[in-house]
Amino acid sequence: MLERESNHLNTTQDLFDGVALLSWLPDEILFSLVSRHHRFWGHRLAKHTNVLLFGRPLGGSQHDFPSCIDEFVKRTDQCHGTAIEICTEHTLLNYYRKFMDASEEDNVVATLRSPTVANLKFRLGLLTSRFRAHHPLKACTVCMASDLETRGWAYWHLQHQYPGVWVCPTHGIALQESDIKASGVERFLWHLPDKANFRLWPSALHEIDRTSFGIFSRISNLTVSLVRCQSPYRINLTQLHRLYHAELDRRNLLTAHGGFRLAEIAAEFVNHVQTLRLLPEFSALPATNDEAYSQLSRYLRAPRTGTHPLRHIVLIDWLLGDSENFQKQYAQTLSSFPTTNLFAPSTLNHTPHPAIVQDSRKLELVKIIQDDGKSVRAAAVEIGIDTATAMVWAAQMGVAVARRPKKLKYERRQALVAQLRQGMDKLNAAKDFQISVVTVTQVLRTEIGLHEQWQRARHQAAQNDARESWAALTTEYANLGVKLLRGLNPAAYAWLYRNDRAWLSEHTPPRIAPQRNRNALWDNRDLHLSDEVEQVTLTLRSTLGKQKLMLWHLYQAIPELKAKLSALDRLPLTARAIDIALQRRAPTKMQTDLPL
Repeated sequence: MLERESNHLNTTQDLFDGVALLSWLPDEILFSLVSRHHRFWGHRLAKHTNVLLFGRPLGGSQHDFPSCIDEFVKRTDQCHGTAIEICTEHTLLNYYRKFMDASEEDNVVATLRSPTVANLKFRLGLLTSRFRAHHPLKACTVCMASDLETRGWAYWHLQHQYPGVWVCPTHGIALQESDIKASGVERFLWHLPDKANFRLWPSALHEIDRTSFGIFSRISNLTVSLVRCQSPYRINLTQLHRLYHAELDRRNLLTAHGGFRLAEIAAEFVNHVQTLRLLPEFSALPATNDEAYSQLSRYLRAPRTGTHPLRHIVLIDWLLGDSENFQKQYAQTLSSFPTTNLFAPSTLNHTPHPAIVQDSRKLELVKIIQDDGKSVRAAAVEIGIDTATAMVWAAQMGVAVARRPKKLKYERRQALVAQLRQGMDKLNAAKDFQISVVTVTQVLRTEIGLHEQWQRARHQAAQNDARESWAALTTEYANLGVKLLRGLNPAAYAWLYRNDRAWLSEHTPPRIAPQRNRNALWDNRDLHLSDEVEQVTLTLRSTLGKQKLMLWHLYQAIPELKAKLSALDRLPLTARAIDIALQRRAPTKMQTDLPL
């Protein structure tokens, strides 16, 4: 019944007139809007609304990172905005994008627009962050009563759903957590705020005084203010760590050489977060000085990607206080240290500012070289490290050192550096310049900014190659399904899927409904070709052993097959034989309706 209904809805033109669709309410998430539609239309089952708006029985049902946004926009004729607007303004991406770079945000948007959001939370690092990744639905009871009276609906506010927000910024009361959609409970249900479905707050929180409760209010207000603030649009992690370092220095929590007094810092931080830990969401924060020492030694040092924003928000609250003070201090840091081209040639001869967070021994090395005027070898001996390590540290700190090359003289070194800046492979560089790979690696690590430039060039080259390969496949086999296109060049598809998802989504051919041709000539060809695929599969399995059978193995053995890949919609038996051969699906009970 559902399949027939789904097919009907998928082929219906002009699904809605303007009257049938509800409008956005202020600060509303997409899950709330669709839940209101579900109740407004009176659908008995959630899947009926899913199919109607998202084209799939389970499409779009995720409350935090919903899938099938493109299909939703298409079916509602963009009356609720574009796909990008919905993704960035009405889902939890609105919160996480503040700490993302542009390319990462584009990949998340592309995932939300696609039919599946599988592995998205893993790619964002949420599953390994030790903070909860299921994003429980939360609501303010005063907001619910006010919304019901003034707008006719109690609905889910976006700002209430942000991680770390447990106090309503408007009314200053604790938010209530829904026990629906949490930890997989009724996860495909459309649901609006309902007092009957709220959990009780942990009993330990019932006894805290107003002053202690204030920290939850501060964190909530800081989070909402940071996300709403359009200046800066994104928070740069390098500048943020400079800010941490400067504030710790002001509090006399740094050593003379700029290192961290981690024992003292850890004790202060544990005292700051002990009340926060009463809520399950904050349980990943340190409970003891040892835990704080371990965590802060990682999160206060050089900028890390994949750090949960909640860790930074707690650190900002501890070190800088409210959003207004943070914005002021952050703006001063931006004006002092521009974020673009941190390793640009014009900055290579300048001393790095001490606010750049580095290991104290690296700072000590820089002081010995620049202030005491000693050679890198002498500085290395004084600190107790190898000279090669000292040269690497100096390059990381932006300090140029004198060299005494034995083989790689100045002109050859400059030529090698120029080739590496363009992304030359290390093995090829070693061969062309008649040096070892170890020497090439040493040049990469000891030339200021070179390793970053080399990585960017390599990434760009890999991206260009993958894009060209995929574009050529989609042009030559425009009518081929994505599964078989992937089989033609699995490496290119995998690279784009992991690193360039937005571009891949835009350049993947749309699914075309197969049009069967019952012409006897095609039927005979299908029987013949499918039989060949089955026979070749048996032969290849005996010769390949444990090696995985790939699509190219088949069309290498059956030249006619490659020419027919673009017409597999006319060759259903062959397509099925290929699927079974490549183990895309297990061979189930054979059908008996084949032509005799």
